[in-house]
Amino acid sequence: MGSNKIAQYRLRRGISLSQLAEVVGVSRQSLYAIEAGEQVPKVYLAISIAKALGIEVTELFPGEPSAAYRVDVQNHVPGVFRACLAEIKGETVIRQSLSAGFGSAVVPADAIVRWDGSNFDVECELGRSGLFMDGCDPALGIISTRSAESSNGFRVRWFYGSNKDSMEKLTSRLTHCALVHGEADEIIDGIGESDVIVVPFGQWELALCYSPGNPKMILSLADVVREDVKFAWREEGSGVRHFLDRALAQLSSDKAGLVAPKTFHDHYQVAAAVGLGLCDAGVVPVSIAQSQGLGHIPVGAHQSSLVFSKDGYDLAVAGGLFDLIASATFAREVAALGGYLLVS
Repeated sequence: MGSNKIAQYRLRRGISLSQLAEVVGVSRQSLYAIEAGEQVPKVYLAISIAKALGIEVTELFPGEPSAAYRVDVQNHVPGVFRACLAEIKGETVIRQSLSAGFGSAVVPADAIVRWDGSNFDVECELGRSGLFMDGCDPALGIISTRSAESSNGFRVRWFYGSNKDSMEKLTSRLTHCALVHGEADEIIDGIGESDVIVVPFGQWELALCYSPGNPKMILSLADVVREDVKFAWREEGSGVRHFLDRALAQLSSDKAGLVAPKTFHDHYQVAAAVGLGLCDAGVVPVSIAQSQGLGHIPVGAHQSSLVFSKDGYDLAVAGGLFDLIASATFAREVAALGGYLLVS
């Protein structure tokens, strides 16, 4: 089924099959099947084996993966860019390595890719990611960071996106998982429950934040449609936009009364616009309002769920993602962000 050089490098280093199996965390029988070419390992396991033998994964598995790639980039300007690589449904997916939201650190990269205007070429492959996750939740940043510190070689990469964007990436086979906010039944409507696996994640508290000193005396959501208030609006397809549409409808507030509303792509942009006084108010997660030092008023909570493709769910289980999420350390770190109630 496949060729590799595991036996060659293992014997060269004087490592027995049982010893290597113990180091990478699989049974001797499973490793034998991989070494014999009877079984193709998951990406995270291939990386673990290569790391244990002290070589690059591309040296250990020549010809794996296929040279055919699926590429997702935001900017098609010819040139070189940093990218993350992962296997999704048997294909290698390349996604541009960008910051996870306005003002956030640039995410690590797995490769350097060049685009000449018509073709992509992987000039340098540094490694492989185990799992791609999309969403706007800062908790994904913690998952990505902690996975990078794990010893099993399973790396999670976070890509920032709204509910709509993240679900489109999932259905387009460009990510393994979307962390979305709102009622799960509504979010996956039209996809089909048989095509995804939904795992409850928790609740996310939202806050109405206001410019320093609250000069407009904004005290509730009803104030955002006042004629003297400039409101920072989220784009269509975001969880917060869906929340606000419902909330204002329940308050019988006319959105047409919004004064020159500005639409922003992410929570950090909203917080920055309010903090700089470009807008008078906006709705962001409590965690982001607190991190940006903004005064705020709690206005409600969102349900949040992890929506996996079937192969993404299997990867998450094998890579120990759910063990990480269930850990006391993760719970404490997420709680420190503010405004979270995780599913126990």
